[in-house]
Amino acid sequence: MKKNCPLQILRFLAASLVLLAALPGAARAEMPAVGRAEFQVAAVKGKPGFLTRLWYPAASGAPQWIGKNLVRQGYRAVPDAEPLAAAPAPLIVMNHGSGGSGEGMAWLGVELARQGAIVIAADHPGSSGGDPERPELLQIWRQPQEVSQMLDALLASPWGRRIDAKRIAVVGFSLGGTAALSLAGGRLDFQRFPRFCDSHDDGACRAFRSKFASLDAAFFERANADLKEPRIRAAVAIAAGLTESLTEASLRALKTPVLVIGGERDGQLPPSTHVKPIVGWLPAHSRYVEIQEAWHFSFLPLCAPTGAEVLAETNEAFACQEAGGKPREQIHQEAISATLRFLRDQRIFAPF
Repeated sequence: MKKNCPLQILRFLAASLVLLAALPGAARAEMPAVGRAEFQVAAVKGKPGFLTRLWYPAASGAPQWIGKNLVRQGYRAVPDAEPLAAAPAPLIVMNHGSGGSGEGMAWLGVELARQGAIVIAADHPGSSGGDPERPELLQIWRQPQEVSQMLDALLASPWGRRIDAKRIAVVGFSLGGTAALSLAGGRLDFQRFPRFCDSHDDGACRAFRSKFASLDAAFFERANADLKEPRIRAAVAIAAGLTESLTEASLRALKTPVLVIGGERDGQLPPSTHVKPIVGWLPAHSRYVEIQEAWHFSFLPLCAPTGAEVLAETNEAFACQEAGGKPREQIHQEAISATLRFLRDQRIFAPF
């Protein structure tokens, strides 16, 4: 055993206690099972329909493993469970990153559902699956527009009666974090991104530098548009992209509180150049949290024991690896704790 293993174990236990401290006493004593159901968002006004999944407190039922395979550890939930009868619940919208999926946000979404929220996570038509560096992923207006489409459909459905429309928040990772900030009122000056990449060579610049020549005035007009969704009352952006291109004026004018979570060792979007220069522009109701030893891929789902070996066949083992000695479970717990505290401070969840 390595000499630093006892220290790692102590750190892991400490993070577990931090997470437990963020949970109400009743929740610590007996947390409800989480249900999972699918919800189809219909096509509207030329916009395609898409599939979402819902996580929510379940009245009863036997949890089953969902999404468990040779790469992912999966999670436990009750398929199509009857929702727990309760007062209207907060709604949390989850946005995945480039090439991701709604299921990739389950590590956080399921925990938010345990706390009493209804959580919805889409497979966004323009940014789920496929090549995570394809040109259309730069169409950053699509996820925010799809969130508005999703809210229209869900609130008009029978689920709408179970939702407190005054307690809606959005949580996004990577490209989804960009969407979360846009939905809160942040606006881009997208022309800054190519200029930024002229003098920086991080993972985000390497992924999209070859696409910059194809961007035209029509693209910039759409990318820089006001994408604020007034029904969103709080936003959490985890390892968000394009933060270096957010305008100072839009951030200083934010009415919707935002929590920005960064990973200290994120080589795709290094906090020192992408996030920290804009933190001072955030209003007093917003905050920045940096998780030590985390990198960009720390916020992907937990991997199965065979995950890295399977992904190594396609040179993607990095998706199951960490940049430091901190386990992904601990990084997730720290992100969950920070998110819960922030959402309670904003009265999305009831304080305690």
